Amino acid sequence: MNAPAIKPYLVRAVYAWCVDNDLTPYVSAVTDGCLNIPLELSRDGEIILNVSPAAVSDLLIDNEIIKFATRFNGVPRKIEIEIGAVKAIFAKELGQGLTFTPEIHSEQKRDVTHEDQAVTDQTASSDDPAGSAKSANEKQDKPFLKVIK
Repeated sequence: MNAPAIKPYLVRAVYAWCVDNDLTPYVSAVTDGCLNIPLELSRDGEIILNVSPAAVSDLLIDNEIIKFATRFNGVPRKIEIEIGAVKAIFAKELGQGLTFTPEIHSEQKRDVTHEDQAVTDQTASSDDPAGSAKSANEKQDKPFLKVIK
């Protein structure tokens, strides 16, 4: 008999602990397992998102995926994070929580890599290839996260 994965249960437990204690739950995930995230907010293939009730709506944490609606710079988005992509869930104020090893399959990584390459190829074939590539690199080089202690 295969036992069900414990990871989604632990994610839900830490989330409930944060909310019950008026703490701000954050989820860290590899971007390979995320849909509809603003890539400009990711760094080194990872994104950290505030999933508190004040920051998101329609939150669902099931055994396969975390789904919620939120806004980035006023633009509404429906975010989906595969449970396998979750690296950590923690309380911002205390830094306490749980870390996990991401479980993204190589097929999923390969698909994302091909999509990224297609986007890069389209950017390179624009009217101003040097300018487009340069501006994209400049955006990625700027730090965007603050260290919160």
